[in-house]
Amino acid sequence: MIYYHSLTSSKTTQFDIQSSSSSSSSSSSNRIMYVIRTSSKFYKTRLKYLLQTWILLVNEHVYFITDKILPNISYNHFILTEKICGHEEHAMNTLCCKTAHDFIFFHRYLTKYDWFCHFDDDQYVNINNLEKYLSTLNFNRPYYIGRNSWSKPLNRLKQPYPYPFWFATLGAGVCLSKYLVHLIEPYTRNISKFINGCLKENYHDDIYLGFLISAYLNVTLTKNIRFHSHLEKDFYKDKQKFFKIFTEQITFGFFYPYNYPNFLPNLYQSHLDRSHIRTLHCLLYPYIFECQIKIRQYLLNMTK
Repeated sequence: MIYYHSLTSSKTTQFDIQSSSSSSSSSSSNRIMYVIRTSSKFYKTRLKYLLQTWILLVNEHVYFITDKILPNISYNHFILTEKICGHEEHAMNTLCCKTAHDFIFFHRYLTKYDWFCHFDDDQYVNINNLEKYLSTLNFNRPYYIGRNSWSKPLNRLKQPYPYPFWFATLGAGVCLSKYLVHLIEPYTRNISKFINGCLKENYHDDIYLGFLISAYLNVTLTKNIRFHSHLEKDFYKDKQKFFKIFTEQITFGFFYPYNYPNFLPNLYQSHLDRSHIRTLHCLLYPYIFECQIKIRQYLLNMTK
């Protein structure tokens, strides 16, 4: 915390303003679309913390797949799924239905964006790191990027395509290049086609997506271990290791109260930042004016 205090104290207010605004412009220059899958029941416990942190930096490029209308979200930035996809949140057909709606947005804005990324509402995205990483890749080539769900590929035996393949867990974040979205259009052009494919293969949405891309497009997963989901139970257990690597990560998963960085300092009152997402945001973006205030206040309280 002393390091962050000295870092922010050495910068001028003008630099602070420029830094916070440049995050948005740098990410938008790389033309990234962010689609978040959420539910109205998680608005207060999950989504609102994202809206207060990283989404603020790329707000105009963020879209939502949700069951009901969400407060403070533009009408043309969400698709409602309750009537079409139903209520069983973890049922195969429901998950596949919601993921199929990602591609409605992807295809609708294919000419506007170069990269199309899916995230869940229990994830923090370091947009600067994501933008820097994607800028090293050519969006005119087929890229399927994410964290592999298993340590080994899925060993598929049945026809067609009786070969093993890798798939990425959607819960850690997945990004597709513009060219790949173009190639996959015949298999994702409507909701029922994607759902029926899931049910026919008996695959959940992330497995079926990996299968489609591998079997029909001959594109393999580009693995990135800097994407993280809430399922990684060891990610927050080693505090020393976390502090060494956290500034390099692209996504963070949260599962309160079981899996979150509870060792981070309380820059906010607990009811305002129960998973420490806002604190993490401030540690990653210490130049943001609100974060400067919170860090300095925390240090002042420590000296009392």
